[in-house]
Amino acid sequence: MSAVRELAPSVDRQRILSELRAFARIGYSPDGGINRLAFSRADRQARQVLLHRLRSLGLEPRVDAFGNVFGRLPVAREPALPPVLVGSHLDTVPGGGRFDGAAGVVAALEVVAAIRQHGVVPRRPVEVVSFACEESSRFGRGTLGSALVAGTVEPEEILGLRDARGLTLRQVLELVGLQPDRLATARRQPGDYTAYLELHIEQGRVLEETGVRLGIVEAIAAPTRLRLELVGRADHSGATPMPLRRDALAGAAEVILAVERLARDAPGVVGTVGTIRIEPGAINVVPGRAELGIDVRSSDRETKASVVEALRREIEEIARRRGLERSVQTLTDEAPVALHPALAALLERCARARGLPALRMVSGAGHDAMQIARICPSGMVLVPSREGISHSRQEWTPPDDIVFGTQVLLDAVLHLAEHGLPEG
Repeated sequence: MSAVRELAPSVDRQRILSELRAFARIGYSPDGGINRLAFSRADRQARQVLLHRLRSLGLEPRVDAFGNVFGRLPVAREPALPPVLVGSHLDTVPGGGRFDGAAGVVAALEVVAAIRQHGVVPRRPVEVVSFACEESSRFGRGTLGSALVAGTVEPEEILGLRDARGLTLRQVLELVGLQPDRLATARRQPGDYTAYLELHIEQGRVLEETGVRLGIVEAIAAPTRLRLELVGRADHSGATPMPLRRDALAGAAEVILAVERLARDAPGVVGTVGTIRIEPGAINVVPGRAELGIDVRSSDRETKASVVEALRREIEEIARRRGLERSVQTLTDEAPVALHPALAALLERCARARGLPALRMVSGAGHDAMQIARICPSGMVLVPSREGISHSRQEWTPPDDIVFGTQVLLDAVLHLAEHGLPEG
């Protein structure tokens, strides 16, 4: 650890908070939420601000065909070595918070700003990244930018995804001046990076409950997401007797409760029905169609698969009993990811060297690190979320915790840039 401590300068608290405020102004709404839906005007504006920041720090920025933003610090003693990659994302959910994703990008900017300010010349290059379309809010699938970089999805798998307005991902990319026919060029290969590190807010309350200021992620739970369509018959609510009804919404209600029950009965599994749409949507009409968005997550692949299979059986039974047609579409079925143990150990040592303990933990939320882990060793640090609130205007992380997490990130990046991946 002595080499890390000798190399690592201190981060600048005011610079970090200033950058956080700058990004929080982009997409800010009067109710306090942030609206930077993937590829929206605000999202594109945030990426332009990031490009400006990268240039002002002397980095060499580039934007790939999907809109992922990279900036490489050109100062390195051996610039041909694979760089250390550090970053997160800038897009948000509708009405989201100011820290989800942005805190990780700001931390990455501070890493390179501190390196430049203190005149450190690392052995390996350091590269900042902001991945596009991390949130699943627009197209029903998340971490798309990092998945393309890691090669875990093929372009043809995702270009047909549609948003709430019916626009395909291909159409949206074309509208904003990106290159859907060149998405394959975004892919990177194993060996292209020494390691990837990401700082993120916890989005839960484990750290707050335990009083620990930093989490070290050992594994990331992964989602299976389903789109369920139940079709019955739209009838007059007053003229249709109860035994004659084929109420799609009543069937959907049973499914919602089944998701909750099955997840509660399986250790380490969480299940959510996050969206529901009904037609025709009139108070005096029996709903003839219901569409649900279902999210099931776990860090154990087999347990998650058994819950999803049990849910499919219950959907079949509910539809049969109620006389409903059903269609279940798998939007995504991702495998849980174990992050690199040597990076977890390094981050833990860096935290200890700064005088504070860290908690090893599983991240229940998905992150870009789960994709990049397929092509290079990856690690994550989590900072507390007040009351576990995220994806909300009430999202809050104490500034001192972000500063501390950023310092640990800087220490680890400089160790990796100088010495490479630790053994073990």
